[in-house]
Amino acid sequence: MVRFVLVCLLLGLTANVGAQEIKIEKSTEKIVYQGKSYYLHTVKAKETLFSICKAYGVSVDEVKVLNDKKENALSIGEVLRIPVVEPFKSIDDKFYYHRMKPKETLYSLSRKFNIKMKRILKDNPEYDVSRPIAEGSVVKLALKQIDRNVLEAELRWEKRQAKEIQQVRSEEMEKYEESYPNTFPPARDSLEGMEQQAVGDTLFIVPDIAHEQRHVKVALMLPLYVKENKLPLSEEEIPVDTLGVNIRNERWRLSSRTEPFLQFYQGVLMAVDSLKRLGYTIELHVYDTERDPNTVQSLVGELNLLSPDLIIGPVYPNTYKAVAEQLGNRTIPMIFPLSSRGGDSLRFPNFVQLNTSTASLVEEMADWIVANGAQAHLINIIPDGGARAGDESRLTNLVQNRLQENGMSDMTNCQWRPQMHLDSLRKIMKPGVENIILFPTINEAAASRTLPVLSALADQFRITVIGFPDWLKFTSIDEEVLFKLNVKMMTNSYVDYQGDVAKKFSAKHRNYFYSEPSNVANRAFDMVMCFIPLVDAERGNTLNALREKDISGAFTRFRFHPASGLDGLENRGLYLLNYNRNFEIIVKPIIK
Repeated sequence: MVRFVLVCLLLGLTANVGAQEIKIEKSTEKIVYQGKSYYLHTVKAKETLFSICKAYGVSVDEVKVLNDKKENALSIGEVLRIPVVEPFKSIDDKFYYHRMKPKETLYSLSRKFNIKMKRILKDNPEYDVSRPIAEGSVVKLALKQIDRNVLEAELRWEKRQAKEIQQVRSEEMEKYEESYPNTFPPARDSLEGMEQQAVGDTLFIVPDIAHEQRHVKVALMLPLYVKENKLPLSEEEIPVDTLGVNIRNERWRLSSRTEPFLQFYQGVLMAVDSLKRLGYTIELHVYDTERDPNTVQSLVGELNLLSPDLIIGPVYPNTYKAVAEQLGNRTIPMIFPLSSRGGDSLRFPNFVQLNTSTASLVEEMADWIVANGAQAHLINIIPDGGARAGDESRLTNLVQNRLQENGMSDMTNCQWRPQMHLDSLRKIMKPGVENIILFPTINEAAASRTLPVLSALADQFRITVIGFPDWLKFTSIDEEVLFKLNVKMMTNSYVDYQGDVAKKFSAKHRNYFYSEPSNVANRAFDMVMCFIPLVDAERGNTLNALREKDISGAFTRFRFHPASGLDGLENRGLYLLNYNRNFEIIVKPIIK
């Protein structure tokens, strides 16, 4: 990023700031860079980054990022780029812009300002009388139509409120500078510097921010099918919202439809418990969506009144869509947590898909193969007729296209046949170089027929087979085959059950729930540990902050990209998992 530096002598670091407030003379010099306006502020003696940002009403961390600063220290004469923040205009020559207060509705505004509902809806087509409007949303009211006396009273009230809020903020800032004269507010607008920390006996990631009290409202929407879970001799329902449910206790009859989502819920509760120990106050609201859009629609009104900071779920496309379409505030992130097939939900601007789709996965695989296959011999093995072609088969075409674009040699194609003879395979291998083999299938039967045969050549040739994360579920293929073939696959989640992190997580899970954690619980834990600190730090800017972030959780990788041609976000954070020839499993994040 371009930095603007004034050439002058470095006179030293800024002096310590005491309780006395420093008067900052705001710059009038502006520039426009990539369509955005910035002030150019020249640092003077005794000015701090904190006092400068306070004067301009901007975030310390936003200014640090804009100016490529890693530390808070400033130099006299240094020129900072400061974003121009336009003040909110509550009135212009046509409209009064009213910010919605708690429990206000379009109907109550109509009564209060003596303006017809039909006119409000005409000027605000994005709203609907059948749906609650989120607190803080702006409604336009035509000046010619509203009661002027009511408007003047409302503007006076807003002015008093703004003054009180500014006074409270100024007092808080002064107290901070008194306590920390040569430091600045902690990084709350960035996910850089994620680190592992221990709380109790669990390791997890948290942003490098101070541990003051924070409050985050979370709506968890899962198909728990509460009504299907009864005591055998009673109509009593299982209290699924307690930490004490023992799913191994035979007196409970746990529905098979409930079990995977209860495991997800367990992972959420473990993360909430860990974050509470860090000073977060988490208000968790759990909704049983079942798998019924009508059930979900009946919950939307309550959800809009709640106005959560984060929504996890629903988990099925049809129930997710029912919520997303009726949600009043489209800046609230809605996580699609378990499926990689968001369908047309990807069009919603607050859609966040946690799993990488197969289409995106093969694109990432193709990029890696071409980048690492310049000196290798590439072979494409076409599975036999018993393996149904799916999105995985796109890998071959993507690699071929990228090879042509980069002027590289084409691949050698080999159609697999039943009882394939080793001599046929030897002819397509090259000695002295790495033979990178694409085998684009997730069909276990096809893999069990092909991979053991290929492994018989591992002593004569250097072979690397590119696989898919679904192969981790195969039970008919010995791990020794994967090691011999130096199998490499990409996945956005991996649990090393022999590692310290997984062992400590499992121990804590057993202590809470008397059961071993599933992969679903691991992923739910990582998701909450990532999103709640981010939502707390970014609030209404969370969706923008998610773009291009690269984060490793305890078990999951996150790197969110806009879906192709659509508004939603998809996780394309991946690990490269390698069953190497030394019989070791190496897991490395793929950094872009």
